[in-house]
Amino acid sequence: MADFLGKLKGKINKGISTVNIKSKELIEKQKIKLQLSELEAGKKNILLELGKLAYLMIEASDAASQIAIDEKPKSTKSRELKPDKWEQAVLNVLASICDEKLDSILFENTDKEFKITAKALSAEVQKSIPKSEQKGQNLQWLGRVLGKFGIATRKFSKRINRERETVYEFDKQKTLSTLNLVKGSKGKTSKKDQSTAYREQMIANSNEIAKLDIKITKLEERLSQIGT
Repeated sequence: MADFLGKLKGKINKGISTVNIKSKELIEKQKIKLQLSELEAGKKNILLELGKLAYLMIEASDAASQIAIDEKPKSTKSRELKPDKWEQAVLNVLASICDEKLDSILFENTDKEFKITAKALSAEVQKSIPKSEQKGQNLQWLGRVLGKFGIATRKFSKRINRERETVYEFDKQKTLSTLNLVKGSKGKTSKKDQSTAYREQMIANSNEIAKLDIKITKLEERLSQIGT
């Protein structure tokens, strides 16, 4: 009887030990899987950012080439890219919005784009124009300025507070890129400096991805060894 109880106790202890080991393995696996999930999400975000930077580099390069061609004498496009002081006021307001300094006047605002009514944008522009010089800067003039520089991605009409209003939609990256290419716009950088900044950021992001890949590989190896 004593032998039987001894064997039974041994089996129970062995079973408990096995359960404890399996529980620890399961907890460790869950921790590693959570870490892998976080690293993969971080890698995905960096890859998306690399895609944006690549697009901006290509866009800036194409625009720079076009400007170089258009800057020949009697070029209509070249003259169009030189804003007067009133047009400059519009560009400066858009630059401030992209710098997140005027969020309160926006109709909608997301990470990728922002929407603003023509009235709100015009009112903000008017603040920087002396009253003595406020003549033809109306909503139609504002529309012509945005069309001239090709900044707004979409224009539509929407009923707001029972009134039909014009709303402009802007892609933030495209707006910043366009503002940097327009001569005399706020925050303008040279094409060489802009290209260098994009390239450096892409290299930094690529290095970060390489580091994440090393961490991911090590965690996958640890995961495969658990329970073996």
